[in-house]
Amino acid sequence: MLIKEVLTSVEVIRDPYIKAVTYAKIGERLARVREGHYKGSFLRAIETTKEIEDPVKTFKALLSIGYSMSKAGIKASKRIYQGVLEDSRALPAPHRDVVMESAAMYMLSLGEIGEAITYALEISSPKLRNEVLLAAMRTNTRKLGKEGIRVAYHLRKSKLALEYIDSEPYHSMGIMELIRAYISLGGYETAITLISQIRDRDWARQAFKEVAFYMKERDVIGHYIDTLEGVVDDLITRFDEDFAAEMAFAFALSGEGLPAIELVRKMKNATDVLLKLVLELLERDHDVLPSLVAVLNEEEATLVGKVVMNRILERPELGSREVVEAIGKSTRNGEVWAKIARYYILMDEVDEAMRTASLLHSERLRSVVMADISHHLLKKGEVERAIDAAIEVRDPDFSSILISEILLKALERELDGKVVPWNGSKH
Repeated sequence: MLIKEVLTSVEVIRDPYIKAVTYAKIGERLARVREGHYKGSFLRAIETTKEIEDPVKTFKALLSIGYSMSKAGIKASKRIYQGVLEDSRALPAPHRDVVMESAAMYMLSLGEIGEAITYALEISSPKLRNEVLLAAMRTNTRKLGKEGIRVAYHLRKSKLALEYIDSEPYHSMGIMELIRAYISLGGYETAITLISQIRDRDWARQAFKEVAFYMKERDVIGHYIDTLEGVVDDLITRFDEDFAAEMAFAFALSGEGLPAIELVRKMKNATDVLLKLVLELLERDHDVLPSLVAVLNEEEATLVGKVVMNRILERPELGSREVVEAIGKSTRNGEVWAKIARYYILMDEVDEAMRTASLLHSERLRSVVMADISHHLLKKGEVERAIDAAIEVRDPDFSSILISEILLKALERELDGKVVPWNGSKH
């Protein structure tokens, strides 16, 4: 009884478009539970469309009805869509484009990629047509992971849509979708090769990064380095040196230090690019720094070591033991090692700082580090160890002043709170 009342109550809706769509949605729900009134509800929906005065709204209502019928499993929905396709040809191009866009999007919601492409190709506006074709490709990419048995079908539809995308950046974005489809299926070689077909600089960069990071996460990037380097060389030829720096950064973030450094070394301002690169890595993901530092030559390692250690000393939270150790292994430069010792002091790893200081050949640097260690120990209240460290300072004048300072501060700490006011001598 309630169902009849609901159907009767729809008549109070004044807007015929809303009324038609409502009848269709009720019909869909009734059909799902096999309630016999669904046929009447759909018939009322179609009849109500005759009350709509705006032809564009009429066609959109019919599309919505067809969508609800499709979801209800009623095959007659195909005839409704076919009728809209033919009858809408009488509309001016901009208005028909709106109808065809709606038809394509309904088809995408139903998973009918081929049908969606058919309606998209009826759109006269190149921009809108490309956008809808791209939407079809995106939907197709998402379906690949869910419908593995229809992989060939979905790839074929994506390639078909791409053939009809005729301007940038949409064509490059379409290739990006195809690349995503291939990497999700493990077709890495094909995905990498497709990057070379991208004409838009920004999308080429995005595609390379996505492929590289995806392969890094699956620990397979090392098997395809040669192919990746070949694609990068091609892209750099088409774009510029700044693009080379971006590709080097992508390689480095992917944990591939050697190809990153080889790209940097070819650049005119290689030193500036290298230092900018390592500082960006330090900020973004310092875990990848050790693999890059490991392939530097002595000159590069010294420059990088100084810059990176300076930044870490300013902001210790950016550093890690792995990064610091990698820098230490890459260079024997005394200034870098002194900075490493300073880092260990900040981390309260005194023994490691003293071991590092003992490796310094410069008496001046070793003295500076031991003085820092001595001050650190004094702050911790370890007076005897602070004096031992001060004795290691080779400059006798500096050492004497330091020990004197330690003793006085130790005494002040001991007497703190015990001092009483002195009123002068009685004599």
